[in-house]
Amino acid sequence: MILQRFVTISKHLHISWGGLALSMAIICLMAHSPRLAAKGKAIQSLTEIQQTIKQYIRSEFPATFKITSLVGKLDPHLRLQKCQQALQAFYPAGARKLGPTTIGVRCLDSSPWQIYVQTQIKAFGPAVISKRALPRGSIIHASDLSIATRELSGATQGYYTSIKELEGMELRYSLANGNIIGPKSLKPRYLVKRGDIVTILAETNGLHIRVKGTAMMDGFRGQSIRIKNTRTKRILQGEVIASRTVKIRL
Repeated sequence: MILQRFVTISKHLHISWGGLALSMAIICLMAHSPRLAAKGKAIQSLTEIQQTIKQYIRSEFPATFKITSLVGKLDPHLRLQKCQQALQAFYPAGARKLGPTTIGVRCLDSSPWQIYVQTQIKAFGPAVISKRALPRGSIIHASDLSIATRELSGATQGYYTSIKELEGMELRYSLANGNIIGPKSLKPRYLVKRGDIVTILAETNGLHIRVKGTAMMDGFRGQSIRIKNTRTKRILQGEVIASRTVKIRL
């Protein structure tokens, strides 16, 4: 309807189709811009927008983390209509959580608007690191690792906060002393190979049962695999808990 009326007016004013296209482009851009405050309307505080971003960033990390954030400056000439509801901050789809990133702020009242602000975020928190230089192919032991406070925005591969979940894994490549250990630097180490003779552990009514079996698939620590009881030939499902050792539940 708006387009039809605009075309009709343009004919009376002798606007060319090129001018019409340019005018419509400007209208479309205005329609997708943040809602500007009309004359006499209350203006949204830019300081409040920045505070909303800082509070949101703080809430996204554990309380034990030290967070520093540098929120980009907003255009002092920006005149957004004051939001009658609490402002909402959010990470846009695909935005990084740390380092240089973008934070969105939106107003969801009767006159909604939304803007995006460039932000720099640093987080200092506990991470698992190597206690010494570790060569490629090393099998990780608890004695190789420690937990230390590190600046985490550079840990683009991610990081661990628990040593226990890394034990028994194998390094894909060498690490220097003090390096943060990320998921991509590790791979599971198979403790059971298909065809291995394994020990099957079971517990029932306070009794501990230990029998022999054959692994029917490869398995790393914590993985559920199928094994065959050597005596009964029954196929069982169990969890790999150590080298050639599987625990089942009865």
